[in-house]
Amino acid sequence: MGLFSRIGQKIAGGIETAGRLGKKVLGEVSRVGHKISSQGGHIVNAVERIPMVGTALAPVTGVARSALGMIENVASGADKGLSMINRAEGLVREGRDAVRTGDLQQAHQVLRRSGDLGRDVKDNLQKARKNISSQMR
Repeated sequence: MGLFSRIGQKIAGGIETAGRLGKKVLGEVSRVGHKISSQGGHIVNAVERIPMVGTALAPVTGVARSALGMIENVASGADKGLSMINRAEGLVREGRDAVRTGDLQQAHQVLRRSGDLGRDVKDNLQKARKNISSQMR
């Protein structure tokens, strides 16, 4: 095994370790966010159905619905992040195989697809920024 191959293996191992950590974090954010959004929505609906209380608390329930919408957006963003980490892990595995076997065509395809993934990540981050800035107004 040559020097570059060993360095590539170390880099791939580090990326896989970071990917596992990212998946754990994003998985928990997604799970908790969807749960809070769902349960909070049930609570707000129940409060709004109480005749006198629902009317009196309408401004508060409106703010609560906005907050729950923001939480749902964060959870959806975490889902997108999980999907992208899974794609990146697949590319790392394919890249590792290409280095191991010396398949230049496969390595070139992995590089091209990693560029596509990078553009997707950038696009999703820009959409998230726009979404956050519009919700903060």
